[in-house]
Formats: sequence, C-alpha cells, structure tokens
Amino acid sequence: MKILTITTIAALAVCCACTTGGSSDSTSGNQQVAPSTPLDTAAVVQRVEEIYAGVCDTYNSTSSFGIPNERLDSLYCSSDWLTTLSAVIEHDKQLPEGLMGYLEADYWIMGQDWQNLSVSDVSVTAMTDSTATVELQLHNCGDVKPVRLEMTCEYGEWKIDNFIDAKLNYDWKADMKQYLAENPLEE
Repeated sequence: MKILTITTIAALAVCCACTTGGSSDSTSGNQQVAPSTPLDTAAVVQRVEEIYAGVCDTYNSTSSFGIPNERLDSLYCSSDWLTTLSAVIEHDKQLPEGLMGYLEADYWIMGQDWQNLSVSDVSVTAMTDSTATVELQLHNCGDVKPVRLEMTCEYGEWKIDNFIDAKLNYDWKADMKQYLAENPLEE
C-alpha cells in the first residue's frame, strides 16, 4: 500500500509541475492566467532565464563555429521542436553538394554571429496549464532583438516549442514545416 501511495504522489507531482492554477476560460476550457497573477508566471520566467543563462554561457565561452546546438536543443527544446528540426537536418543532408539548405542562421541567437549574448525583460504574455508565450529582449552584437518563445510543459518541465523573431514576425517552426512541404526530395 505504501508503494502505491508513493507512486501516486510522485505521479501527481509530475502532472502538476507545470500547472499554473489560473482561472478557467469557459469558451475553450483552457486555463488562462490573468496578467495580475505574477506568481503563476514566475516559474516560467525563471525557467526561461535559466535556459538562456546556459545558452549565453555556452555561446559567450565559444569564439568560433561549433556551438553544440544539439546539446542545447536536447536540454531545452520540446519533442515536437526536436522532431521538426531533425526532419530539416535529415532533408538537408540529402541535398546536392553546394546547396546551403534551411539553417542559414541560428534560432538561439537570431542570426549568424554572436558577441556578448544576453537576455533581458523576460515576461509571460499568455499561459495555460501546459503552454506559455514568453517575450524577451535578446542582446547580441550590440543590438537588441525582441524574441517570442512558445513554451510547452513536457514531463513536468517547461521546454521551448518554438522560436519567433518578434520584430520580423518570423516563426521558425512554421517556416521549417513549410520548407519541408515545399521542398520534397526526389526519390
């Protein structure tokens, strides 16, 4: 009986780890967080700050190409992001030599080059029990770029599900999926 109780408690803890406790939206059934409840969004803000602390440390300590994006992606990104990205990478491995492929820039830094990478003004703009939209300011090479992250809760942990360049309204995941759909490889 004790094993069942401990297992049940552990399962509930995992299921509730990303729950925000917001009010119910009667039209969609989703849990919405009112802007006046900062305690509900604090965990997401903290998680994004932790993610980008690791990302910035990795980039700022590397002065050349070869950033281990696979490691960053596996630590901080959702399974759907990883699946989509993997499909793009596999697609581009099959391109004829000389063709660049999709990934001409880096979604973590919203560009090709980096210097003194940091983030500021991290805030949650929308949230349900299992998703959140986060906006932040990305500081890179002396410029500041607004970035929107779509977050999802997987296995009790907030993960990045999509990167959006908010200034250009460039949705990385939607564009990768469109790229794959519009550029099938001949078999």
